[in-house]
Amino acid sequence: MSGKSVYEETVDVWLSERSSREPAPISDDWLKRLRGYAEELRIRIKLATDRSSIHFKLCEKELDVLTTLVSNIFQLRLEKIVLAAMRGESIGNLIPAEKRLYESLTKPLTIYREYIQYCIDSLDFSKQMVESIDSVIVVFVKEAPAIVDSDGITRGPFPVGSIASLDHKTAELLERGGFVRRLPLIRG
Repeated sequence: MSGKSVYEETVDVWLSERSSREPAPISDDWLKRLRGYAEELRIRIKLATDRSSIHFKLCEKELDVLTTLVSNIFQLRLEKIVLAAMRGESIGNLIPAEKRLYESLTKPLTIYREYIQYCIDSLDFSKQMVESIDSVIVVFVKEAPAIVDSDGITRGPFPVGSIASLDHKTAELLERGGFVRRLPLIRG
């Protein structure tokens, strides 16, 4: 703990989030202390006997400002996550819920980018996009030995020109290694 109050830490996280291109690091400790502090403020407000007292009004206002700051922090983070997913960029410093969101956005956006690239390359926009969230169709541009995919299944070996349906992670790794090129999923 840095000796700062939860409120001061929240302001620091907010300032950091506003000034960084990627999501700012968020510690589990801050999230836990934030939850506890907000609950403490809510209890003070609920148990206040004099609703016109300065103490009551300060607690109400502090909870309101704290809630606004946290809302703004996570709105900024959401925008960064969506932008990274749209650009096909990796992103760090995500809490577990944000990681799941990012992963759920990247798959359909990758499929869409592949479809649009096909349409641009062929100048044919008459075909419909086929959505396959679970797998990617690839063509091997380099000979590849047998691989074990993310489901633990051994596949291959793959000579040049082989076409395979692979999970997204395996296809991405092979694509980074220069072994495969993704094929757009189109219909029509």
